[in-house]
Formats: sequence, C-alpha cells, structure tokens
Amino acid sequence: MSDKSQDKSTERITLREFESKLPGKYLNPCELESRNSLKCLEKNNFDKKYCREYFEAYNECKKLWINERKKARFG
Repeated sequence: MSDKSQDKSTERITLREFESKLPGKYLNPCELESRNSLKCLEKNNFDKKYCREYFEAYNECKKLWINERKKARFG
C-alpha cells in the first residue's frame, strides 16, 4: 500500500464536492472532528470535560467551513 493511498474516512470534503452533491445526500465536511469527539466521549464515559479539545476542533472546523461557503457564494 502506498503512502498516497488514504482512508476515505480521513479525507476532507472539498467545497466543490459539497456544492455538487446529489440532493438528499448527506456530507459532513467536519466528519473527522465529529467522529473524534464521539470516540472521546465513549472512551471517557460521556464525561465532556475530557473532550474539550475535540469539541473545540469540531467547532473550529465548522466555523472555517461556513466562512469558506460564504466566500464562495458572495465572493
């Protein structure tokens, strides 16, 4: 297996992929951060205080993604 082969679950969704998705198809551009947050919660018996950095990473991803979409729409 080469270094360039990447697991689909860790690839980022591009704005182009998101904008051209089929109606009804769900794409989460922050899926990796979301999954990491959930794993942390499960690992720590759903005690949120141990997972703050994961929540912050998810929130930051969402902010960046929303800003990227705004720029693409409104130039």
